[in-house]
Amino acid sequence: MNHHIEALAENVRQLRESHGLSLSQLSERSGIAKATLFKVERGRTNPTLETLISIAETFDVSVNSLIAIEVRSEVEVVRAGEGLDISDDASDGRVVRNQVIGSGTLELHHQVFRADAIETSPSHGPGAREHVIVQRGSIRVGPVGEETLLQAGDYATYLANRTHRWQAVDAEAEVWIIHTFPRLSPGE
Repeated sequence: MNHHIEALAENVRQLRESHGLSLSQLSERSGIAKATLFKVERGRTNPTLETLISIAETFDVSVNSLIAIEVRSEVEVVRAGEGLDISDDASDGRVVRNQVIGSGTLELHHQVFRADAIETSPSHGPGAREHVIVQRGSIRVGPVGEETLLQAGDYATYLANRTHRWQAVDAEAEVWIIHTFPRLSPGE
């Protein structure tokens, strides 16, 4: 098999899985037939340029990156300040990692909440859970009406399937948040 076709198959599969998409969902978003995507991910087709462009646009990557043969290290490093910026009025934050694990998805966030700013987050869906580790400061977190005060070094977890709130107390609070999302069956 051509090394670029192998790389394309692996790169598309990793992009799809890291975004938590099924082949059907990728088909809907890209406008490419599910059967074609299945063949692409198995390295059983030589896709057209139009197909490559549609896949690349769906994931906001270049066509070159889809066919790039990447030498992957056993250790993945995300440097301080890297990741998807999710900052808002209440906090500065980044999604450090988004990874499909088993039958769900895990996201790792690093956030610094501004003193006394309140952030209210909507439900993240059925079965979603947040795991919070406080690195610095004090923060009140949890489902609305059940918030609890955490200090540096504390860990807490709660279902994030309903509205929940974050509020740094007296000074900035720096936290690591691990979000876990179960993979839901179609129609759930």
